[in-house]
Amino acid sequence: MTSAVTSAVTPREREIIGWMAQGKTAAEIGTILGISPITVNTHIANAKAKLGVFKETALVAAALRNGIIR
Repeated sequence: MTSAVTSAVTPREREIIGWMAQGKTAAEIGTILGISPITVNTHIANAKAKLGVFKETALVAAALRNGIIR
């Protein structure tokens, strides 16, 4: 991945991916962040598009590989 792609991930997307890596569902993440699960899923879809992946597990793996999350 290029640094432009990884830097295109927003802070909110990064935060949501971090919660996903801890095993939280969209509903749980929405409750934690005070947003709707639909909004959480929109952020997830946007992050997947930016990183070029199709599955949520692949999103977390790509984020780990590229230093987006730890």
